[in-house]
Amino acid sequence: MVEISKNANDVVQYIKQTLDNPPDLIIKDFNIKKKKVFLLAIETMANSTYISDFILEYFSFDIEEKKEKNFFKFLYHNIPTFKTNKLSKVDEIIYNLLSGFTIILIDGYQLAISIETKEKLNSDIVETINERSTLGPKDGFTENYQTNIGLIRKRLKTSDLKIKEAIIGKLGKSKVAMIYLDSFVKKEIVDEVYNKIKNINIDVIFDVQQIIDLITENKKNTFPNYISTERPDNVSSLLLTGRIAIVLENVSYVAIIPITLLDILQNVEDRYTRPINASFNRIIRFLAFLITILTPAIYVAMTTYNHETIPPKLLVSFSTQRSGVPFATIIEALLMIITFEILKETDARSPNTFTNSLTIVGALVLGEAAVNAGIVSPIMVIVIAITSISGLIITYLDIANGVRLWRLIFLLGSSLAGFMGILIVGFIFITNISCIKSFGTPFLSGVAPYYKNIIEDSLLLSFKNKFTRMVQRKIINPKKFGDEND
Repeated sequence: MVEISKNANDVVQYIKQTLDNPPDLIIKDFNIKKKKVFLLAIETMANSTYISDFILEYFSFDIEEKKEKNFFKFLYHNIPTFKTNKLSKVDEIIYNLLSGFTIILIDGYQLAISIETKEKLNSDIVETINERSTLGPKDGFTENYQTNIGLIRKRLKTSDLKIKEAIIGKLGKSKVAMIYLDSFVKKEIVDEVYNKIKNINIDVIFDVQQIIDLITENKKNTFPNYISTERPDNVSSLLLTGRIAIVLENVSYVAIIPITLLDILQNVEDRYTRPINASFNRIIRFLAFLITILTPAIYVAMTTYNHETIPPKLLVSFSTQRSGVPFATIIEALLMIITFEILKETDARSPNTFTNSLTIVGALVLGEAAVNAGIVSPIMVIVIAITSISGLIITYLDIANGVRLWRLIFLLGSSLAGFMGILIVGFIFITNISCIKSFGTPFLSGVAPYYKNIIEDSLLLSFKNKFTRMVQRKIINPKKFGDEND
């Protein structure tokens, strides 16, 4: 560990270099009793009001006349604060800074004063709305830019956490920060993304997803090359896998890049529960992903072209239920899918006071009325209900929209050629997602290119890798972290 130098300015420069001079590092210098005094704090972690009202106010008094032989000892005992510590190592200074403490360095002394000035980041922070937390932390991002950065910093108190800041928008001039762990991420990805963000030419930016749309090359694919989350613990865990977080001022979501298809099937809460239960949940998510895309198409293919795949008794039951339905199976399926999508959109846009009523009326009353009127068959209601419920397991809105589009494409393929149509569309689907790259990272990384440890960690979480650094980091930076067996 590096000792504190008697030259306070050298210590300040070392800290700035170690932290990569982050935009939230505040440094003030004074000349007191013919000595240079430095005050350092991390703006997103420290309480600026406390620093101004007590520490800086104390420095504003005339203390030149105080006859103290040991100026360090004088400050240490007289600064009006409850908790102070003496530090002798630079690493201790960095840790205290990242924990919300204010540091005082004085020329000529190989010690530093640490004053507790932590910001209460948990105050005024609400629970997440769209990503419910059943286990683990309950706090979520807010529209306060500094608070959001602080929520990440308080989970990763390390000098390896770097922040690059830029201001975009000719009229809005919104602050945007790139946050990443320097030892985990590819430097070329950081430089490429940062340069693109700085060169954004727009009047006003309102949402972090707009930034991704402006800097991405993945503009025509149905699946996005990023995910947005409102959970700080999710962002922190993904940073440990070599990802980059993009924080925008006045936005309560944080975008994560790059991502892979396997990220959709994982949840940060998997590491808060027992491995066997987490593995079961991941398998359920994978099955739900397949069900929500393929179920309507498989039903249409079986009832329209491939009757031999249905047991005779079940085929008779299906025929009996559809005997009074005037529409073809594909039209019946499209009507139900569109109805459920309208209900879903209405549920999302309506005030909370009306949401439950609309859901009950739409799902129960309209569904039962449609069956009694002979417009749709009961089995079709069941198929579309299972499909819609399975789709709810995907919490990322842009991913869910991509799944919805491919569900319709599979449905059209099955209506034209049965299971052969599903196979053809499946081939097109795999080809399409194989071509997607998320800022240089293939969307199917872990599967193609294949990483054994990634596949195992994505579906079956063992007790061993539950408490180790996530092996998915090899997707992002395989050269830096060795081969898949390390």
